[in-house]
Amino acid sequence: MRHKITEETLALVPKYGPYGEPQTLLIQEQSEVVLEGHPIKLIEESCLYFGSSMRGRIEAARHILGPNRKTPVLIDWKAQTIFFPTTAKEKAECIWINFKQMKTVQKKGNTVQVEFQTGQRIDTDASAYSIERQRIKTLELAYEMQRRFQEERPMTFNNAR
Repeated sequence: MRHKITEETLALVPKYGPYGEPQTLLIQEQSEVVLEGHPIKLIEESCLYFGSSMRGRIEAARHILGPNRKTPVLIDWKAQTIFFPTTAKEKAECIWINFKQMKTVQKKGNTVQVEFQTGQRIDTDASAYSIERQRIKTLELAYEMQRRFQEERPMTFNNAR
């Protein structure tokens, strides 16, 4: 994998090349690079790099948060890197935002602007309400994962004999 998602990744924005091929604008704190493939491909590769599949991460998050749509994806627990989608992950216009790097959300005309800790901004068609709900859902996931990782009691299994 040439590029992986890190704690310095701000967002993954879908784009299309000159022949309609899917691409991803990878926005980092200090740079931007266009990669081949849809953002989901990069998320899947990064999840695998850190020891799980994207599907496994989504299943785990739904186990913690309950069944929901637009589930946040924990990429790297050590760096607390959790991304959430602005729309259904299957939609072509779905932007993935790094929860930890997000600062503010503001409606600007017909779009919503997300500002990051670095001062960089991106525009999205998702509503400010939807982005804030995603932020809260991701915060719940981060809090619960942190609580579970810091528990000192051993795991117990229901079917232990």
